[in-house]
Amino acid sequence: MLKGATPVISVFILGGAGKPKNISSLRDILRKNCTIALIGEQQFFSQCENPDFALVEIENLSRITAPNAIILCKEPFEVPNGVLLPADAVGLLSSDNLNAAEWIRRCGIRAITLGMSSKDTLTLSSITSDSAVLCLQRAISDLSGNTLDPVEIPLSLSRRYDAFSILCAAAIFILSGKIDILKQILF
Repeated sequence: MLKGATPVISVFILGGAGKPKNISSLRDILRKNCTIALIGEQQFFSQCENPDFALVEIENLSRITAPNAIILCKEPFEVPNGVLLPADAVGLLSSDNLNAAEWIRRCGIRAITLGMSSKDTLTLSSITSDSAVLCLQRAISDLSGNTLDPVEIPLSLSRRYDAFSILCAAAIFILSGKIDILKQILF
């Protein structure tokens, strides 16, 4: 890492076997508002030398050692065999993704549920073609340990995105300590 540079936040994308949930909208949102590196089975792309986020989508990971890793669980989620996660990792998942919820519980890491239900940690209280209202429904800690209290944040949308992609991007910004950017960016 460059001297004085901010550490890259790693987002590991797991699951989606059979009918992968498309993450291109998530990549678009992040790419428009920060720098990213994309790491896959057969590809590597980085916008710069020290990106804000590294999106890692590799099928057969056995161990994740990146500090403060974000684990995004796509549907359908098949429990990975023997994957070891760092204790400070945070799982992002739909509240309907029961396999991922059970796996995250067994791994002993924090979970943040994303969806349109009152039981979700992060939800959208409204959404139209050009705006949405993001709702953090309970206090959480970001990756640096700062507590974030429940809040509603109006979002501006440049095009129609699916709710899950908006929620994933918002959760990544919130966990990385960039909650203020949500008020300024165009999704």
